Amino acid sequence: MKLENTILIYSMFNNLVISTMKIIGGIILGLSSLLADGLHTFVDFVTDVISMIGIKFSKKKPTKHHPFGYGKIEYLTNLYIGVILLLLGIFIIVHSFTTKTVIPPINLLGLLLIALGLKLAAILTMHIVGEKIHSQLLITSVEESKTDLYSSIGVFFITIILQFADKLPILKYINTIGTILIGLYVVKTAIEIMAHNSMSLIGETTEDEETTNKINKYLKEFKDIEETKIRLIKYGSYYKLELGLDVKSNMSLRRITNLENRVRKGIIRHRSLNVKYVSIYVTNNLEK
Repeated sequence: MKLENTILIYSMFNNLVISTMKIIGGIILGLSSLLADGLHTFVDFVTDVISMIGIKFSKKKPTKHHPFGYGKIEYLTNLYIGVILLLLGIFIIVHSFTTKTVIPPINLLGLLLIALGLKLAAILTMHIVGEKIHSQLLITSVEESKTDLYSSIGVFFITIILQFADKLPILKYINTIGTILIGLYVVKTAIEIMAHNSMSLIGETTEDEETTNKINKYLKEFKDIEETKIRLIKYGSYYKLELGLDVKSNMSLRRITNLENRVRKGIIRHRSLNVKYVSIYVTNNLEK
């Protein structure tokens, strides 16, 4: 989708600007928590690039060997993102033990506020669009970006606390502790992303009450259908629908075939349902 790509390009540019500010600031000031936060944001940029590649391949048309399309590539892409985050989290934790703490200048807070504002704007934009177009990649990007937002908030408070480290030396350890916590949070997020997308990749039904209600409402237009059984399977940004229909016992084979065709075409054409593929089985005694 053009909108999906546009949002990712915006997020990429946003992350590149923010990460550059943080990394340069972290190196110049020798502040490990800021450097770790910058690396985290840079990984956001890298994962946006991976997401765009995933989108391109997930939109490929179905083939003989992949009759339901390539939508699940989105889950595979998200698994790569999870692995990258896991490695980053481990690096941040290890790095926290090898750097000395310095007291950063108070004007660093202004830089962090700008970074927080830019990041929050990107998160809100991706969340709104992701929910609207049912983009699993944008939704995952939102969750990954939230960890960057929280780590930036952590660095903001670390900077404030370090201003008092001269009077209370024990506060110098807050930088190391904060860096470790950022690393642990990144690892936690990585594990959650990998776990969720692993289950979706192998085939997971989903409970979408809104879509199910819309399908049931549409099926009520067909008087020959007495009972229905609906199963939605997520394929990235779209659904595959397995639909069981219990029809009247006196229906002829031709009427049943015509009914199947009408139902299938109607559901696929109903854009708000976001269903691309429909498998229908018909019986006169559908199990409830």
